[in-house]
Amino acid sequence: MSIRPFFGIGEKRDLNRAMTLAEDLTGRFYCIPGREWHRYPYELRTLADGPGPAAPAFADVVRLVPDPSAPRPGGVRQLFRIRLRDDAILEAAEERSDGIELYPLLLYVVTHELVHVVRFGAGFAPFRAAEQRRRQEEDRVHAITRGVLRSVADAPLRRVIEAYGDEPAALVLPDCASPK
Repeated sequence: MSIRPFFGIGEKRDLNRAMTLAEDLTGRFYCIPGREWHRYPYELRTLADGPGPAAPAFADVVRLVPDPSAPRPGGVRQLFRIRLRDDAILEAAEERSDGIELYPLLLYVVTHELVHVVRFGAGFAPFRAAEQRRRQEEDRVHAITRGVLRSVADAPLRRVIEAYGDEPAALVLPDCASPK
């Protein structure tokens, strides 16, 4: 079977559904009303939108820092970009023999990345840290993600959590010059 490199229409629909639920659950966990998400500015990109994270991660978060001389709407000091690796996510959902399904995997991945966004944006975790500190943060985020998803953890989502919930993902933390 040949794995497609990018999400198709159906996968994008699943991704949008997962993003909506992940934002709602993460917001409830951190007591962030929907109208307050602007305090944690982020955008979601897939491989079709441009370069993604380094292998083997399903996703990563990069921080975009605007040019200080450029006008900043709403005083935004930084923007976080969640970059998904469509090919790796599709491969995990299509080729694994343990019943991992795409939607629960997407829900786990985007929730995990939103937890990073909140933690970085609120100052609960430094964006730049030494390797050991990044590993500890990754473990903490996996544990928090499991807590965020607890209320919706049906059998397919539990399979994802069992398969990936204890694996620290590669965390790429480059600062980019300006939001694109």
